[in-house]
Amino acid sequence: MARTQRNFIAGRMNKSLDERLIPNGEYEDALNVRLGSTEASEIGSVENAKGNTRLTELFFLDQTALSVSARAIGVYDDSANETLYWFVHDPLFTLSDTGKCDMICSFNTTTAQVTYHVVSTDDGSGINTTLNFNPANLITSADMAGDLLFFTDNFNPPRFINVKNNYAEPLLNGLPPVIQTGLWRFKASKLILGASTLFGFHQGTIEGCPVPLAPFGQGALPTTTQISLPGIDCYTSGVTKYTKGYGIQGINSAQGLALTQFSTDLSTGVTTISLMNANTIGNPGSSGISGTIEGDDGTSGTWTASYVVGTSYADGNADPQQPESTGTVNLLGLTLTENVTYTLS
Repeated sequence: MARTQRNFIAGRMNKSLDERLIPNGEYEDALNVRLGSTEASEIGSVENAKGNTRLTELFFLDQTALSVSARAIGVYDDSANETLYWFVHDPLFTLSDTGKCDMICSFNTTTAQVTYHVVSTDDGSGINTTLNFNPANLITSADMAGDLLFFTDNFNPPRFINVKNNYAEPLLNGLPPVIQTGLWRFKASKLILGASTLFGFHQGTIEGCPVPLAPFGQGALPTTTQISLPGIDCYTSGVTKYTKGYGIQGINSAQGLALTQFSTDLSTGVTTISLMNANTIGNPGSSGISGTIEGDDGTSGTWTASYVVGTSYADGNADPQQPESTGTVNLLGLTLTENVTYTLS
């Protein structure tokens, strides 16, 4: 069979003629090539087009991965600041009532930092998100003026965001997303007891019975289910009587634990955690636990604790009770404050 060799120096595609009639220097089709000028090529030459490189992964605010159907429906290249802005639409986001998640985020190509500027799951209708992205209407028009990012999809009115602003987080089932992966949530109160000033939550074993000195703090949605400590009547340890209170049952991975105390004594600087097994209604033994803490006043930090089986008591029937495990918390980044609602995650 005769072999035909053609040199594509003209760099022109010709789809009009039969392949047998295409003049020398032209070609019928090409895949993964481009014409142009790069450091490795000359003007007008045909060269391989580079493929895509995966830069990062995107997540919802609680670190839930987006679905495999999530797509960037628009991009803006802020080359002056080495930053790419992505307009992302996920039509199969299972955590929201709308089944959707839209976001505007950026990726710094120098530091590889991802910043989530706006994330929306519901505009209040239960049907659309606030951003209301539509994959059939790509965002092909975007530009920046200072810190303002303007964009339009010819579906919604032209809009803009300030990339330096902190926009409110979306709600999931009426609650901030951090709660969806949280462990416990409580509203902190203040108690002055002699020379001690305490802040936080303490509803477990409270000194004094039948009248306790002063439990403080209360569970907040969605962790308001109260699990009573075991036994009957007052607890006794030595000559001191205690009121047996309750713990607030955790959610997600802490569903089997009830929090009976998370409080800081300002006079000593010591933060204490006490836990009860919500299933066996007894102490959960000895172990460690850690996570993040966020207040609805915008504060946040981390906490780490190792707990051991706590004090033994006798209840009103003289039956032995050892309902809690207790430990000291290493609390970093914030100080518990009165009337602030905290989420332990």
